[in-house]
Order: sequence, then C-alpha cells, then structure tokens
Amino acid sequence: MAMEINRNYSSYVAQGMAESGAANSAKKKETEKTAEKVRSSQSESTAEYVSRLSKLAPSVEFKVGNTHASAPSGKTLTINPKLLEKMQNDPETEKEMKELIRGVEAAVNMLDSFNKASGWTVVFKHCYIDENGKFTSIAYLRNDFMLNMSDELREERRENAEKLLERQKESAAEKKEELEEVSNEKELEEKEAERAEEKANRNKAEQLFDE
Repeated sequence: MAMEINRNYSSYVAQGMAESGAANSAKKKETEKTAEKVRSSQSESTAEYVSRLSKLAPSVEFKVGNTHASAPSGKTLTINPKLLEKMQNDPETEKEMKELIRGVEAAVNMLDSFNKASGWTVVFKHCYIDENGKFTSIAYLRNDFMLNMSDELREERRENAEKLLERQKESAAEKKEELEEVSNEKELEEKEAERAEEKANRNKAEQLFDE
C-alpha cells in the first residue's frame, strides 16, 4: 500500500513539475513577444517623430546619424540620435531644436536665392546637429558664371590681363630709367663740385706762391 502511495505521489510531482515548466516556458515566450512588440512600437514611434521633424525643413533631406551625411539631392540635415532621444523626453530641448531646424531651413533658402542671383550653384551643403545641440555645416559652391563664360569673352579677359601686365612692366621700366637719370645727374653734380673745389684750392695755392 505504501509503495502505491509513493508511486502516485511521485507521478503527481512529476506531472506538476512538467505543467509548471510548460507554464514558465509559455510565460517566457509571452514576455519576449510583448518586449518585441514594445521595441517595435518604440521604433515606429521614433520613425514617425523623425518624419514629423523632417517637415520643418523640406528643403533638405532629414537624417539621423553621428556626423554629416550625404545624399543625391546634395542638401542634408543630420541630427544625432542621442539628441533625438533627449528631444522626445525633454519638451524644452525639443522646442529649442525645432527652432534651430526651422532656422536651418530659412538659412538654406536664403543662401540658395543669394547664390542663384550671384551666379553660384550649391553643389552640396551638409548640416549636422550634434548630441549637445551644436550646429555645423560644410558646403561646396560652383561659379556658373565662369563656367558659362564664352570663349570670346575669356579671350578678351585674357588679353586685357596681358595688356595690364605690360603697362605695369612699362611703368616699372620708366621709373627705373628715371632713377638712373637722377643718379647720373647726381654723379655729375658731385664731379663738378669736386672740380670746382680742386680749382679753388689750386688758385689759392698760386696766390700764396705769388705773395
């Protein structure tokens, strides 16, 4: 009888452990699934947040990264991921950075208008806001006026430059010649003075001799 009770008890314990293990496994899977959903939700939320920020600066490609980024359009604004996270959790930082992003948009448009009016084209302009909110940018501009200048106009400008150089050489030669003439005149004056002094000394000696 005791053997049968022990056997039933052991069977019950084994069954309980199996059920407990299955429950823990199911709970673990459910927890992992929930965590994955949370991560996915956070990722989608961040993507949506970045999308909303990008609308503040439609003239540039909005990116997230640790330095200046390039793009086929040639104009980018990259924001540091740590700063992006801080913006999502700190309303004051978010307000300041949104104002900065709007300022970047205004500056890019203003510079484009100015460059277009003056014959320059922006080949690329890459802006970056680091994790501390510091803004930097790099750009390369092309002078379209010089590129589109006709061969005839280029030749005319070259000839004018050569004429100007020639006139400068002639002017320098004339000044050199004037200096040489002044120097020669000075030498003649010095020689005349020497002759006059020598003649005066000779006359004085003759006078003394006569006396």
